[in-house]
Amino acid sequence: MNVGEILALYRVLGSLTPIRADCGELCEAACCKGSDEDGMLLLPGEEKLLRFSPDLRLKTSQNGRAYAVCNGKCVRVLRPFSCRIYPLAILKDGDNVRIVADPRAKYTCPLLKAPEYIDPDFVRALRKAGKLMMKSASGRAYLDLLAEELRAYYRFTGK
Repeated sequence: MNVGEILALYRVLGSLTPIRADCGELCEAACCKGSDEDGMLLLPGEEKLLRFSPDLRLKTSQNGRAYAVCNGKCVRVLRPFSCRIYPLAILKDGDNVRIVADPRAKYTCPLLKAPEYIDPDFVRALRKAGKLMMKSASGRAYLDLLAEELRAYYRFTGK
């Protein structure tokens, strides 16, 4: 994706978050803690926008996928799209998109135990972002990659 397309996704979300409060206070920011190998998958080209973030280490996985590892805090405007939409995921569904709970968040995010508290405006913005992604070949490819990762997760965990 080009920088303009990624910034458009950021703008669609704006300041919306899963709930209208700092959800990190519920779990002591569990989603921002992990090992040096835990990270968030980056959109194609997103590393260009995030390379100056003082709180992220940009890495490449063995299969060539770019991801970011944080140090447990961040400048919120310099966080990856994947962090912005956590604990949800955008799934390509034919020519449309669906917003689902990210199964990788099941064990760290308390919001998935009470999804009724997730802000519907946030979910609508994610759907709009997903539709924007579908307009780009690299956006569709990213959604295919994400679906592949989630399928692999389900195979690994049996859930």
